[in-house]
Amino acid sequence: MLNNSIVEIAQENLFTITPVITSVILVTLILATIYIIYYFKLKKVKENEAPKGLVLVMQMVIAYIRSLVVEILGPKLEKLTPYFIYLFSYILLSNVIGLIGFENPTGSLTVTLSMGFVTFIGLFVIGFKYQKISYLKKFCICIKVKGKKIPVMVNPLEVISQITPFISISFRLWGNIFAGSLITSLWFFFTGYMSCKIPVVGVFNILGAITIPPVNIYFDLLCGLIQALVFTLLTMVYWT
Repeated sequence: MLNNSIVEIAQENLFTITPVITSVILVTLILATIYIIYYFKLKKVKENEAPKGLVLVMQMVIAYIRSLVVEILGPKLEKLTPYFIYLFSYILLSNVIGLIGFENPTGSLTVTLSMGFVTFIGLFVIGFKYQKISYLKKFCICIKVKGKKIPVMVNPLEVISQITPFISISFRLWGNIFAGSLITSLWFFFTGYMSCKIPVVGVFNILGAITIPPVNIYFDLLCGLIQALVFTLLTMVYWT
C-alpha cells in the first residue's frame, strides 16, 4: 500500500504544471511569435528602405551577436550565430518576465542546469569537430617518444576543469536571479509590515507599491540583461 501511494504521488507530481513550466511555455511562445512577426515584416522591407520598428531592433541584436561570435569564436563558427541569438533572447525574456508577475524560469536550477549542460556538451562537439580524436589527448598525461606525444594516463585535473564550467555557468545564472527574487520578496514583506504601522492606510502596502517597481526593474530588467549577456559570452569563451 505504501509503495502504491508513493507511485501515485510521484505520478501526480510528474504531470503537475508548475509555475516554472508555465513560464517556460510562455517564454517559448512569445519568442516564437516575435520571430515569426520579424520574418514576415522583414520580407516586406524593400532594398532601398531603411528598417524600422521590430525589424530595426532585431537586426541590431543580430548584428551585435554575430560580431561577438566572429570576434570570439572566429569566422568558421559564424553559423552558430542563430543559436546564440536564441540563447541570449531566451535568457533575457526569462529574466524579464517576472515584471508581469510570472515566475522567472531562470530562477529554477533545473532550467539553468539544462542550459549549462548544452554548453558542456558543446565543448566536446566543437573539440572533436576541429581536433578529431587528438582532442582526447587533452585529458591525458603524455610523454614524448621520438618527438611524438604518447598518452599514458588520464589527467584528473583536466577532467575536473572541464566539468567546472558546467557547474559555474549554471549556478551563476541561477544564483543571481534567485537572489534577486528573494530580495524582492523580503522587501515586499518588510514594506508590508512597515505599512501596517501607518494609520488609516495601513491595510494597503503603500510603501511596497512605491518602492517595489524600481526594485523589480533593477533585478529583472537591468540584472536580467547583464546575466543574459554574461551567460552568452561565457558559452562563447568556453567553446573557444
